[in-house]
Amino acid sequence: MALEYIVGPVLALLLGMKFTDLKAKEKDAKISALESKIELIETETPKKMMATLVPVAKAVQKLNQQVGL
Repeated sequence: MALEYIVGPVLALLLGMKFTDLKAKEKDAKISALESKIELIETETPKKMMATLVPVAKAVQKLNQQVGL
């Protein structure tokens, strides 16, 4: 009878610790994936912005020359 009072809580503690460890590993994997996506966005965004803005800037410069500004 006294053994049940010890084994139950110890078993619950061990299961809880395992579950917490599993969830922490899942969150770490998700955070790593998000960090890699952020790094990709940080490197690709300036390139895409330049590719978009350079033709616009050239067109504006050409319009300014035609208008005489």
